[in-house]
Amino acid sequence: MASTGDQTEVPKILIAGSGPSGLVLALTLRRNGVPVRVIEKSIEQRKGQRGAGIMPRSFELFEALGVYDQIMARALSRPVVMRMYKMLEGVEVLKDIQPVTWQEPTPSTPHINLAFLGQDSLDKILRAELAKYGCEVEFGTELVNFEQFDDRVEVKLLKHMQNGAEPITENPNYDWLIGADGVKSVVRRQLGLKLLGETITEKFVTGDAKVEGLTPDKFHIWGEMSNMMVMIRGTENEGIFNFILGGTQLEDPEAICVSEDSIRAALKKHIGNRQDVKIREFTWVSPFRVNIRMTESFGEKRVFLVGDAGHVHSPAGGQGMNTSIQDAYNLGWKLALVAKGLSAPTLLETYTEERFPVVAQMLKISTALLKKTIAGKDEGWNRDGNINQLGVNYRWSSIVIDDEKEVQVEGEEPSSYDVGDAVRAGDRAPDAPRLALIGKPSEVIDSPARLFKLFSPARHTVLVFSAIADYQPVLDALQDLPRDLVRTVIITPTGKGADIVVTDQYKTIVVEDTGGHARDAYMGANGTLGLFVIRPDGVIGARVGNVDSVQRYFKNIF
Repeated sequence: MASTGDQTEVPKILIAGSGPSGLVLALTLRRNGVPVRVIEKSIEQRKGQRGAGIMPRSFELFEALGVYDQIMARALSRPVVMRMYKMLEGVEVLKDIQPVTWQEPTPSTPHINLAFLGQDSLDKILRAELAKYGCEVEFGTELVNFEQFDDRVEVKLLKHMQNGAEPITENPNYDWLIGADGVKSVVRRQLGLKLLGETITEKFVTGDAKVEGLTPDKFHIWGEMSNMMVMIRGTENEGIFNFILGGTQLEDPEAICVSEDSIRAALKKHIGNRQDVKIREFTWVSPFRVNIRMTESFGEKRVFLVGDAGHVHSPAGGQGMNTSIQDAYNLGWKLALVAKGLSAPTLLETYTEERFPVVAQMLKISTALLKKTIAGKDEGWNRDGNINQLGVNYRWSSIVIDDEKEVQVEGEEPSSYDVGDAVRAGDRAPDAPRLALIGKPSEVIDSPARLFKLFSPARHTVLVFSAIADYQPVLDALQDLPRDLVRTVIITPTGKGADIVVTDQYKTIVVEDTGGHARDAYMGANGTLGLFVIRPDGVIGARVGNVDSVQRYFKNIF
């Protein structure tokens, strides 16, 4: 893990917005040693659950960034049961639906189930971790406008004072500006980009409240979205429940939000006026409409968008926050290399190239789920499959190299969510446990190790399966690359690790694949390619059979 410490250099990058996508981007940059400034227009920290579902692929990201344990200590991780009640009384159980099949972790996929944690809690964890790297979110600081030049971005900021004094104006320059400022993004509007798509006619009210009389381990549902529906679920905060009220018959959500009494009355009415359910004070409420939209690009020159600034999702499938932080992780390692002068600015063009098809396809998937739910179909509640995001891939990307690249059928669009029998370049990199360390690495690594513990958001990792690939030419070829940014891991069969002799100058780790899990995950039964380059974002950048292809990959990066 990268060392923590104060951010002593002047930040080259300004991130406007401190939701999960902005915080993940900032943390990724700081893990790469890049100074960054994070501003937030709101004076106070956000309240409420919002996008609370965390998908398995996101947990892999959180483990890499060092916050997985803190998140799991707070999150609700258990099988999801949706309990639907008969109307009009709303007391008798109509049916229980399990929308997601609970699964046992596997060697290649240690994080396989979703969990729930409110974004207010998630933000606190991410901010605390970011603070370890000398970066504090500046609340009450608003981006007013900006102007791009060939070598910089000039911005105008307003710092709002909590004591009611006049705001202070700042006009600093940055090398890059990132808009993580949500659906009403100032950055997106000033880039001239539009959120294209549709707004669903159904209207909703959501919020958190103290509730008595309901078990916190289920999603309690009354009615249907095609008419009026109420869903109430427990949260990680004892006694606090999140609710959604709405559907085709909700005409004026703003009127419902006028007072606590009006919200309480609407909820009670649509759960059958159950006397056993007590709805106490509310911690936050908000009316909302479901938007399904995205921009035609996620950046221009020195300014980029992440998260809701570039795309907004329906709540169906819980994809908004998860997709947003994956944006940030994809952009983060590329921006770090460019900011440090190690990669050409053209590398940043692959951010939109890679993320745009993923977001577009996910919008189609989550929209299909929403429309089935509105239609009252049980399959609309099915959350198995693609939404775990473990199949997200960039196989078509211009910077990934596969020596056995699949032949694309003419006229067929590549799927961003394929999970094939064998991994390919552009896929997520699988984990593998039971790796016995040979020798003593310069850093502290537990043995037996896992591949996920050897990967890093601050470097590439080259896997060499010594049974079918010669490691020495690879080590020789990598000598000219930045030493701190590329690590080689030589993977041998059991009992063969002692045959590998390397010097410390290579910073190479040798491990024995004692369980055969690495071989199974990367090569399967008939694999013939023994070299894999793992990008800092946990994606297989190259799947190749010779050192020339490894060098070709890195020429596209550095």
